[in-house]
This record gives sequence, C-alpha cells and structure tokens, in this order.
Amino acid sequence: MRALRSIRGRVAALATAAVAAVLLAVGTVTITTFAERERARFDERLAEPSPRALGRALAEGRLPAGGAGRLGVPPHGPEFRPDGGPGRFGPPPPGLGGRALRPEGEFVRLLDGGEAIAAVDAPRDLPPARGDGFRTVRAGGTAYRTLVRTTPEGLTLEVGADLSGVRERVGALRARVIVVSLFGVVVAGALAWWLAGLALRPLGGLRTAVARVSGTRDLSNRLPAESRLEEIDALSESVNAMLGRLERSASETERALDATRRFAADAGHELRTPMTALRANLGALLRHPGLDGDERQAVLSEAEAEAERTVRLLEALQTLARGDAGAALPREEVELADVVDAALERAGRRHPGVAFDLRSSRESTAVQGWPDGLQVLVDNLVENAARHGRPGGRVEVALGRSGDELQLAVEDDGPGIIADERERIWQRFARGDGAREGSGLGLALVRQQARLHGGDAWVEDSELGGARFVARLARVVPRAAR
Repeated sequence: MRALRSIRGRVAALATAAVAAVLLAVGTVTITTFAERERARFDERLAEPSPRALGRALAEGRLPAGGAGRLGVPPHGPEFRPDGGPGRFGPPPPGLGGRALRPEGEFVRLLDGGEAIAAVDAPRDLPPARGDGFRTVRAGGTAYRTLVRTTPEGLTLEVGADLSGVRERVGALRARVIVVSLFGVVVAGALAWWLAGLALRPLGGLRTAVARVSGTRDLSNRLPAESRLEEIDALSESVNAMLGRLERSASETERALDATRRFAADAGHELRTPMTALRANLGALLRHPGLDGDERQAVLSEAEAEAERTVRLLEALQTLARGDAGAALPREEVELADVVDAALERAGRRHPGVAFDLRSSRESTAVQGWPDGLQVLVDNLVENAARHGRPGGRVEVALGRSGDELQLAVEDDGPGIIADERERIWQRFARGDGAREGSGLGLALVRQQARLHGGDAWVEDSELGGARFVARLARVVPRAAR
C-alpha cells in the first residue's frame, strides 16, 4: 500500500492493470476464436462423406426403410461391425461398412418417427433429434455434437461424435493462455516499475533543486529547465515563475522595511534642529511673559516658521519613504501639463517677482504614474528654480513629448551649479554651495520620482546663464489606450 502512495507506484500499478486488461481481452478473443474454429472443423467433419453416403444408400434402397421390426435389429448398439464384417444381424448393407461411412469416434443412427431403427456406436440415452441441422446434446454425462438430416424416404439420419477432444484442446489452450498472461503481467509490472523510475528521475532532480532553494533561502536560485521533458520543464518554469514572484515580493518587503528604517533615522536626525529651535522659542515665551509686543511677535513668527519647516520636512520624508516602497504606489493616468500649470500658479503666488514662462507641446502629455509623486517632482523643480535663480529673474519651463517619453525642463537665470556639485546635489540632505534655505530633500525627491516613472533626472547648463534641470518620464499612456 505504501508503494501506491508514490507516483512511481501508481504509474506502475496503472500500467500493469492496463497490460492485464489487454492480455485478458486478447486471451478471451484467442480462446473464443480457437473454440469456434475447432467447432467449425468438427462440424465440417460431421458433414463429410459418411452421412452423405449413408443417405445415398438409403435413397438407393440398399437399406430398407421402415421401422426397427422390419430390419430385425435393436434400436441401439453396434448392429454393424466397424471392420465391415458380418454382424449378428447379417452382413452390413452395401456402403455402410468400414471407415468410409463412419470415421473413428463418430456414431450414426437412423430414426423413424423419433424411434431409432438402426445405429452404429450411438449412445443409448441420446435424446431424439428435433429438426435438421447441428446441435450439441448430452448423454451419459458426455457432450456430443451431431448433425441431423432428413432422407428422401422421410427418415431422420443423425451423425455425431464426442466433443471431449475439442474441449480438451480448448482447455489446454486456455491453460497456456492463463500461464502466459500471468507471466506477462508479472513482467509488465516489473518493467513498468523500472521505466516509471527512469521517467520520474528528473522529478528527483527537481526536488533536490527545490530543497536547495528552501535550505539556503536564496530566492534568486532558479531550477534547471533543460530536461527535454515537456512536463518537467513546464513544472520547472512554473516553480521559477513562483520563485520570481516571491523574490520580488521579498524585495519589495525589504525595501519597505528599509524605507521605514531610513524614514525613522532621517526624521530623528533632521527634526532635531527645528524642534530644538521651536522648543527654545516656546521656552523663551514661557520664561519671559513680560516681553513687549514686537519681541513676542518675532518669537512667535520664528516658532511658526520652524513648525512650517517641520511639516514640510515630514511631508518630504514621507514621500521619500513611499517612493522607496514604490511597488505599492497607486498609479493612474495623469495629464502632466495640468500638473505643471497648477505648480506654476502656486509658485507665482509664492514668488511674485519671478517671471514664469511655459512652453508645452500640443500633443497629449498623459503619463501613467503616481499623481502625488508627479506633483512633488514638478513642484520641487519649479520651486528650486524660483528660489535659487536671480532675484526678480526668469524661470522657463518646457514640456514636450518624444516618442513614448515625456521631458520636463526647468531653467533659471541664477548662478548655476558647478560641475563638481552636479551629482552630489541629488543626494538626500545635500545642498549646493550658496544655498540659502531648504531641507536638501527636494532634488532627491525629483530624481526618485523620475526613476519610479521609468526615467531619470539630471542638471546641465542653461542658455539663461543658470542651471537647467531635466526630468524624463518613460511611462507615457499609449495613444490607443485613450
């Protein structure tokens, strides 16, 4: 029973059962066909010359028709000797003596109205014939096959023989078929077990590979798919696909944990300064309740500025943390031109002395992305240009589409950025030389969001004399989808 719990055992059992069923069917057909053929031969032998010659003898009058009394012979028993010599009732009629009429093993009898009037070796308790043709009857515990015919004189002629020889041959064949079939089933079972082991050997390698992955917990391992067996290779590919999904899930989980840890560390580091300043200002108000109105207003304004800075810093850190765990971000179709218009309107209110100019393509600027992240990207680029450009200067924004990509460029007329600083400014909490304010997270957010949207961000010289920040986004909504 334990063997049947394995695939190998079940395959071998099913194959053996199939072979046994085939052998049973073939054996049954073989025995049936042989038995029918033997009976047909037996019937042909019964229909050969002896009954016909006996019928001709009767038809020609060489054997008188009539009852047993007119013949003066008993209805049963060997009235005519097999060797053709004279019997107790005189010589045999012409044509009835010897083997020409009665081959060995046959019997002949003649009936009139169901009563035997002459017989040669016929069994005594043989039932009377009922109609012409072949029949199988039993007499004295023995089976006989007989052929019954009606003579021209109206008598019934019956020729028959013992079926024991036929049954012995059929029985012998049946015994041989059974022995050969049993031997074939045993051999088929052994071969099925061996071949099933060969066929399932690649599964053993697959199991070993899976155990290796499980033991090392390295989800980057992949199972070989080169067994040249379609089912095994398909299973390997399915397991590899599952491992890939698990690896991505584990990677996303790890990124989320790293983002959480980094958020906690950054928040603890960066919030210390504004919170310390806010605490000092509040403490000053508590310790000096008699401050005059101007001094109190100055302290409150500084406290409000520090609180606002803290809020902006927390929002930036939260956006960075969500971007680090980017797989879970909601994505939808966003028209980037609308986002840029809204960002320029807000920046104009914050920096009324700066002239903002927008050049946008007439083509659709729809992108599949995270709306909040795209807004952060645009706001930070515009705010960075307005804040670090020339006071009362100019900021030019260009938005265009190239193939399946969108490109947003923001230029200012400020002092620009030296070549040595152009890579460092993208790091978190990094500030360029001469930066007057800011948390140092704006440009880090810009590059992070650009890469989350399949692109990148960089800085180059501007024709206005300052810096030109470029963000490229690759996840453009296909035209056919709109």
